[in-house]
Amino acid sequence: MNIVSIYKKFPTDLDCIKHLESIRWKDKVTCAYCGSAHTGTHNVKGCETRSGRRFQCQDCNKSFSVTVGTIFHHTHLPLQKWFLAISLILNAKKGISTRQLARDLDLPVKTAWSVGMRIRKAFKSEEKELLKGIFEMDETYVKNAPQDRDDDNDRKGGGHSNKTHTSIVAFKEKDGDLKAFVTADTTSITLGEIIFENIATSSEIHTDEYNSYKHIRKFWNHKTVNHSIEYVTKDGIHTNSVEGFWALLKRGIKGNFHWLSKKHLSSYVTEFEFRYNNRENELVFGDVLGRLLKV
Repeated sequence: MNIVSIYKKFPTDLDCIKHLESIRWKDKVTCAYCGSAHTGTHNVKGCETRSGRRFQCQDCNKSFSVTVGTIFHHTHLPLQKWFLAISLILNAKKGISTRQLARDLDLPVKTAWSVGMRIRKAFKSEEKELLKGIFEMDETYVKNAPQDRDDDNDRKGGGHSNKTHTSIVAFKEKDGDLKAFVTADTTSITLGEIIFENIATSSEIHTDEYNSYKHIRKFWNHKTVNHSIEYVTKDGIHTNSVEGFWALLKRGIKGNFHWLSKKHLSSYVTEFEFRYNNRENELVFGDVLGRLLKV
């Protein structure tokens, strides 16, 4: 949903509130405090102004609105601007900087940053089950922000010092979703822990010939591609999909964010991951609203 659609469908905060009610409660209002279904409209003069309808729980005797217990609770920002911020972040293929978000929404930079970081919390996946299938896996490095950097320790040649660069690892299921992780390093131990925590041993993993992947064949069906010779083997083994994600991520960081601190890098990587996995999902705006109501 683009910003023009937001303005047309949600011209007022009350329209936004009614939409949130339909997502959170559908046909049955439940208490935001105790979960009771014994509720009724709270007859307070002006209760259908900016905060929408208020309800009264007949069990705990508390009044509440749809925003109670969510990131929208006690917000001083018009809900329409929240909706616009979600739309701008979702539709920016390479991300949108905090300053650009502040300019587009006429907000202070600190407020725009806070809104962006809260929205990014909704992008995080809580899935815990081991994945099964055929996966590509690859690693990359992004240069640290100036305050995290120690240029005197930058290595020359093949690798990077963890003081100047941060490593990111990702795997992508064939015809499926991608998962990315900010890691302390790309040693065989670290990569092994990530794989064991996410991918079932019955799966097949495709990588390049980086030394840290050599242990994979002990537990998984492991196939490799030698990038010094080819990018796709005769059997169709490649890591092109993950490398395409790296290109998108790095262009976004370099072109829009310029640099990201270690402290917040994971949140931005999760944003790019979520947007990549939902690039063809026409209902993603509603999905994000649903997630924000649970954050």
